[in-house]
Amino acid sequence: MTAAPTWLIELPSCDSTNTWALAHADALAHGACVWTEHQSAGRGRGANRWYSPPGVLTASFALTLPGALAARQLSLAAGLALCHAVEDLAPRARVRIKWPNDCYLDDRKLAGVLCERPASAETVVVGVGLNLDPHWDQSPEALPFARDSTASVAEACSPSEGRAVPTPIDMLTALRRYLLEAAGLISANGWSQLLVPLRQRDWLRGKMIDVANGAASQGGTATGIDAEGRLMLTDGSRQIVCDSGSVTVRPGTATVSPKSSTRWFRNPRRKA
Repeated sequence: MTAAPTWLIELPSCDSTNTWALAHADALAHGACVWTEHQSAGRGRGANRWYSPPGVLTASFALTLPGALAARQLSLAAGLALCHAVEDLAPRARVRIKWPNDCYLDDRKLAGVLCERPASAETVVVGVGLNLDPHWDQSPEALPFARDSTASVAEACSPSEGRAVPTPIDMLTALRRYLLEAAGLISANGWSQLLVPLRQRDWLRGKMIDVANGAASQGGTATGIDAEGRLMLTDGSRQIVCDSGSVTVRPGTATVSPKSSTRWFRNPRRKA
């Protein structure tokens, strides 16, 4: 049996890997990953819950980053890291980013990101929930909506072509590599280098959407991601910029298929 990587902390079970990582943040090295196959109370943004039946990868990474880091920039960068990691291991996949913290495959949710920072710490916890090969029938609460509204990495794999569903360790290894590079770029004021690939994968662009932020709500046509990582909308002649919020796409909105996407660095799987 291959030994687990030294950066990996595997828990038999826990309520939430983010909750555990936040509680132990002072002891976690840069790049450490907390992973469990049995998460009982996963959390999404706000009061949302993340369901974790077998086949859903749930993990949290500890990254050391400056205190002034914009949370939305790291959330978007983590989504981009997920896109690259999935496409490395399932090349048929074409993953896109739904601002501010989700990844989509074929217009269905593939993954979510939750970035949190403990008080008085330089560590940011990046929580990831990724549908590898989920068994939604084992999660009765999630089954009514998950079957039709979620995608999985397994859909983009073809065992007959030698592409089996990636193991959790393989996916975590690929994802960690991209997260570390993204964190390095942001720490070195290289956020602008991430904007081109982020904008190419913008799933919302051109769609009619509504953005809820607390009791307030704004709607219009999504026009892209600005230089600060904010979502831009137009409503007639009015220009709107959203710092945060929960996005709902209005029914009947067409989707444009993504073209080939730029990477922010050389793919280590390709020969130079």
